[in-house]
Amino acid sequence: MCPAPVANMASSGHDWQAELMDKIPDTIVHYGRYNPAHRTGGVEAFATSLQLAFEQVQYLDSSQDGPGSPAMQRVIAHRLPVVCDNHLVMDWPDGYPVIGFQHGVAAEKKFVTRSWTDWSLARKQARAARRKSTVWVACARWISDEFARRHGNPAQHVIYHTVDTDLFDGKLANRGSKLVLHDGRSRHKGRDLYPILQAALPDWRFEPLSCPPQQVPERMRRARAFMHLSRYEGNSIVCNEAMAMGLPCLFTRVGLMRDGEPLDVRIVEVSHAYGRSSGLIECAGSFLEDLNGSAYSPRDWIMRHTSQRSFVQGWKDVMASWRSISADS
Repeated sequence: MCPAPVANMASSGHDWQAELMDKIPDTIVHYGRYNPAHRTGGVEAFATSLQLAFEQVQYLDSSQDGPGSPAMQRVIAHRLPVVCDNHLVMDWPDGYPVIGFQHGVAAEKKFVTRSWTDWSLARKQARAARRKSTVWVACARWISDEFARRHGNPAQHVIYHTVDTDLFDGKLANRGSKLVLHDGRSRHKGRDLYPILQAALPDWRFEPLSCPPQQVPERMRRARAFMHLSRYEGNSIVCNEAMAMGLPCLFTRVGLMRDGEPLDVRIVEVSHAYGRSSGLIECAGSFLEDLNGSAYSPRDWIMRHTSQRSFVQGWKDVMASWRSISADS
């Protein structure tokens, strides 16, 4: 079934911009598979967002700056804090304090994508869970809980992905719009479902975002709704952006939707979305039909939990934990 949305959260009228915090006066290093200057993706978007919390962020590419590289040696010599994409904590010398960021659980994802990359990643995450001198951080509570259950390394801190609410400002310009945006880039993100919905609901235009990141806010501003019918997510940044823009959203119960937060979005179970097409059509149709009579306010939750202030405070707490294990190393 496609349940009705949770009741709207009351708007506080609070001046959120007044709550911006000074950045942390530290230099931090992000160590991932790709440099965000050369590649876009969820991990890379997260890496870029660290600039909202820290005065200086350096980026290391594991393919060029891995073990034994001059770049890694310089980081170690200067004893800089390093945020690693989960399994990449294993690239750093035993005893060197690092921060492992849990973006998602490959042991779950591998059964959805059936890709060799995710099967291999699941094994690497299991090995990384045993590393000492590591502060674990997750972008959603369900991820921390799942790592605790599977590998015994729950996150010491949970920091939701931040959203630039000046760009995703909630100021919609969508009067009369019939545009429904989605991010169905691959099969497991629902790519094959939207042609079915388009054929069944011809009064609506179902279109992928398919634009450079800097154009996403304006494209969302013109839409009437946003759908994300994915079979697996860790914590989808594009969903947070759609919520920040104040768009009515229909999401499958994956990623952040598993944390039980009052997001004020419509949720459909994965089994229902990927079951009989008639069930998906009925759910999406009722969601769209109700738009004129339902007032969604997903931006409220975003402003309360993913603001720059909460993001900076979360990383201040992480740095306190890092300094604690660094003193013992």
